[in-house]
Amino acid sequence: MKSTISLPKFFFLIAFLTLSGFAASAQDTIYKRNKEIIQAKIIEIGLDEIKYKMPNYEDGPTIVIAKDQIWKIVFASGVTQLMTPEMFNPENYASQKKNALKTDFLAPMFRHLTFIYERSLKPGQSIEASLGIIGIGYNPDKNVEQSGAFVRFGFKFIKSPDYYTRGMKYAHILKGSYIRPEILFGSYSETNTYQEYNYYPYYYNTVTTINDRITYGAIQLSFGKQFIFEDSFLIDYYVGLGYAFSSHSASNYESGIPYFGVTGGSSESPLSASGGLRIGFLIK
Repeated sequence: MKSTISLPKFFFLIAFLTLSGFAASAQDTIYKRNKEIIQAKIIEIGLDEIKYKMPNYEDGPTIVIAKDQIWKIVFASGVTQLMTPEMFNPENYASQKKNALKTDFLAPMFRHLTFIYERSLKPGQSIEASLGIIGIGYNPDKNVEQSGAFVRFGFKFIKSPDYYTRGMKYAHILKGSYIRPEILFGSYSETNTYQEYNYYPYYYNTVTTINDRITYGAIQLSFGKQFIFEDSFLIDYYVGLGYAFSSHSASNYESGIPYFGVTGGSSESPLSASGGLRIGFLIK
């Protein structure tokens, strides 16, 4: 006896087999940070861990993996979800202030006044821009007058722990030890007045005035630490080393060229140094 399958039943069978094959092949993909790829069926995504089963083995054991080990998950639907470690997850710092205004507390003792703006780019990184006004502050040498400005730009890398524990994060997005590559450029005019006394063959004195335009720059690598109090007040100290250069217009200028915001970098050695104690407050 010969059996036959009707045309509607044939198409239904084809559709059923196709959907069954698609369901069997549909699975999630876990990409670990060590480059390992896991085909899985995600069961649960928790705060610290992810639970999954092996595909086509739903009666098997539930496997648990820490979220910090995972780079991303591509679900069977095609949706991709990136797994950011809690320490570098911007959402954990959404309520904190990301900008700061500072001034160098000791700068007026060295004849300049500095204003600094810092902005957080993401957890662990921020940028700084400084403006220094030259000629303001304590001047022990009344025969020398200076007037000008300098600018400083730096990119700050805030140190993270050598080892992470689950759920660890920065106490504040702008707080901690840091390293800051930076560049500095400045220019100012200087008037130097001095008297020369002569006693032979008779007493007399002459007054000499030297006008100079000094341009200088530096490349620095600074190391420091910033403290944040109540998301409103900060203290920041640092030291830096690098290289500096300068030029001046007065051909008969014989004394050393003073820098502002950095020191050193003479004709004998290009090495320079810097340091500061900054105080300020945070803004949104």
